[in-house]
Amino acid sequence: MLDFIAVPFGYVMRFIYELVGNYGLSIILFTLLTQLLMLPITWKQKKGMMDMQRLQPKMLELQKRYANNREKYAQEVQKLYDQEGISPFSGCLPMLITLPIMMGLYYVVAQPLRYFMGLSVEEVATLADALGVTGGSAYTQQIAVAGELYQHFDEVQGLVPGLMKVNFNFLGLNLASTPSFRDFGLLWIIPILSGATAFLQSYVMRLMQRRQGVVQDAATGASNMMMNVMMPAMSIYFGFILPAGLGVYWIARNVFSIVQELLLTPYFIRKAHEKEAELLAQEEERKRKKQEQLKQQRMLAAQNNAGGQKKNGKNQKKNNSGKKANPAPSQPEDDAEDSTDTGDDGGFEEAQEQDQGEV
Repeated sequence: MLDFIAVPFGYVMRFIYELVGNYGLSIILFTLLTQLLMLPITWKQKKGMMDMQRLQPKMLELQKRYANNREKYAQEVQKLYDQEGISPFSGCLPMLITLPIMMGLYYVVAQPLRYFMGLSVEEVATLADALGVTGGSAYTQQIAVAGELYQHFDEVQGLVPGLMKVNFNFLGLNLASTPSFRDFGLLWIIPILSGATAFLQSYVMRLMQRRQGVVQDAATGASNMMMNVMMPAMSIYFGFILPAGLGVYWIARNVFSIVQELLLTPYFIRKAHEKEAELLAQEEERKRKKQEQLKQQRMLAAQNNAGGQKKNGKNQKKNNSGKKANPAPSQPEDDAEDSTDTGDDGGFEEAQEQDQGEV
């Protein structure tokens, strides 16, 4: 199903094996190479997770504030995402891309004849019949055939053209074999190390989360604690039912993931602090500008009030001066009356003189 990923990865692992000549070392180097190739995806996924963790306290505050109004809570959460420039799905897409890649890597290690040596299904069946390997699933059958192939290579070399003679021994361990609960042996070290490194990875992640100041509710904390126990236990279990080569792959991946976590998390913590400082500075700048605007508005209002009071004072003074000037026009009327009276007296005297002259 994932041949489009497993086939090219198989060619890469085969190329590494031809360079180093050691199957176990080629698995480790192959795991390191794939971790480096997926680093941009992991980087984006880690950044999205760190951003969401940084917003967790604000999310919990909104959840408490709008506990009885889910619609308002959703609006405020989206508003928070927009203000912070964060997409809640930024960490999901890298995870969806990583999953098929991890499955492709699994096929390369689990089916070495099909993807590592590049044999077809018919050629694998031919080798299985020649070596007397029967039963089991496609995975266990391929591992069993790979284990027998090295010891009986000269007998079956002519059956399949271009057949590779691969030594699956690594540090005294046959990586083509599967550890067994019933038979104690050196292969037990593979599942034990797989579980131990898985537990160490979970511990490092919890430690980094505490450094980040991640706030978790009770349900999330209980779920994480369960995962911290279940993942190492599952690693040990699968280490005992699958070929040791896969165990080496998981050990190497856990170790590289721990190193990656120790390097990336402090970097993103520093970036998160810088982001918080930048947002705080922007918020302070907005408050300062708002205060300046309010101050200018108050000054303008005060100037307008002062100008209005001055204008009102002028108008009141003008009105008062007008009231004092109004009685002045009445004075000519009095003078006219006086002059009229005077004129009447002069006419009366003239009339008396005329009467005297007639007499």
